[in-house]
Amino acid sequence: MQIEAERQTHSIPDDPEKRERLARSLGFDSAATLLADLQASNERVREIFHHLIASGTAAPAVNLDIFSDPARATRTLNELAQGSVSFHVAPRTRQIFRRLRPLLLEELVQCADPDATLIAIVRFVEAFGLRSLLFELLATNPKLLELLVRTFDASFFATNVLIRHPHLLEEITRSANLNRSLSLPEHAASLHPLVERGDLDSIRLYRQTQLLRTIMRDVLGLGPLPNLWQEITDLAEACLLAAAAIVGAKNLTIIAMGKFGGRELTYASDLDLMFVGDDFRAAQDFITVLSIPSPEGVIASVDARLRPEGEKGPLVGSLEAFEAYYRDRAQFWEIQALTRARPVAGPNQETFRAIAHAAWSIAGRDPDLFGKIDAMVQRIRAERGSGNDALDFKTGIGGIVEAEFLVQALQMRHDVRETSVRLAIAKLADIISPEDADLLGRGYEFLRRLETVLRRWRNTSASSLPPDPIEQRKLAVRMGFKDRESWQQAYERARADIHAIYGKHFGG
Repeated sequence: MQIEAERQTHSIPDDPEKRERLARSLGFDSAATLLADLQASNERVREIFHHLIASGTAAPAVNLDIFSDPARATRTLNELAQGSVSFHVAPRTRQIFRRLRPLLLEELVQCADPDATLIAIVRFVEAFGLRSLLFELLATNPKLLELLVRTFDASFFATNVLIRHPHLLEEITRSANLNRSLSLPEHAASLHPLVERGDLDSIRLYRQTQLLRTIMRDVLGLGPLPNLWQEITDLAEACLLAAAAIVGAKNLTIIAMGKFGGRELTYASDLDLMFVGDDFRAAQDFITVLSIPSPEGVIASVDARLRPEGEKGPLVGSLEAFEAYYRDRAQFWEIQALTRARPVAGPNQETFRAIAHAAWSIAGRDPDLFGKIDAMVQRIRAERGSGNDALDFKTGIGGIVEAEFLVQALQMRHDVRETSVRLAIAKLADIISPEDADLLGRGYEFLRRLETVLRRWRNTSASSLPPDPIEQRKLAVRMGFKDRESWQQAYERARADIHAIYGKHFGG
């Protein structure tokens, strides 16, 4: 029709002669046959449209009482569809949102905090810009919608990363890597071109992107908790090694301590490090590069206070100085910390391992081993506790510190070489009994999971429960419990089990 009329038109001509000519040009034997076929086609399209868009029928309602202010939530949902007063939203975009709305509400029902999650969605939609494209993407990909909602509900930190970089949603989800862990060598290979260019900003962005990917895997439950620790550790170690290469720290032996040494890092964990060698400037430059703040955060937060003499001691020491210190002057807790020492870069790694092992295995023969370690537990509890033991899942009775210090004491006494607390518990099963090893392992993992979920929210440290029962309920839901009461029972049982086993060995 447009070719014949030489103008844009979408209407069948009224003139009978033109209708007949049009029908025959399309292969119909008459105009009547053409019109009948066109009407049937229109009816099929209309049926499909109503099925998908439901423009004339309201979608099944989700109870808006899940929101603290249902009226405000309704306005927010309407604004998502309509846009702000100054922003025109096309009719097609509103139609797509009518299809998306019930799906979105079904996901929000599952959230620990539907109010905050809905606000996060609004912020992300505004940052994404192309509403029609985003709504279509989410409406036709329920798994993507689930991932987005769960991520916003689980992590304010991840929400802000996605709002700053909306393209990361597609970049991460289109990659085959969302469904699997990335190893240290794989991260190193990805970072190699950035190291060649000395591009620290890109390393920071890489770390941020991969941390976001890890959070998404976490909220989807795509791996057990120890795998998550390994993922976070491998990412941190790869970025650390990249920074070391850029500053030219090849002559430094870098020692990972604490949870970094045990490959059990979680969100917002500092990297406990020590440096062996004589290149003070390289160590100083290395820490500076890791710690420089940027819009994408830092490469890593470093804590070098576990070195000999602590903050008062030199940042870098020779192997001979380390050996002499641990033999002659080290405090007992400093030797205990060596059970988790793991060289990650530089020369003389095996020599340092031997020095560390000799120090803690000799200390393990001390008749007062358990008394000294218990005294340290009590000191940490007094100095770092909040004053409310029920909330202190880290330093409190039956908390993370009791579990870790018990394991380290048993390792030292029985010469069990293992930097991972979780794996050390398994190796100690024949010493403390398989039943106690199972209870200790499950209790420890529960508290570490709790810690992980709390830290994931803002990517900041956490060692105590929120005192507000409402916030505790949110924590329970984020940990997979249906309600606060069932979570509370599991929490109390984990701490009771840990303390009971601790008491068997420390007499408490």
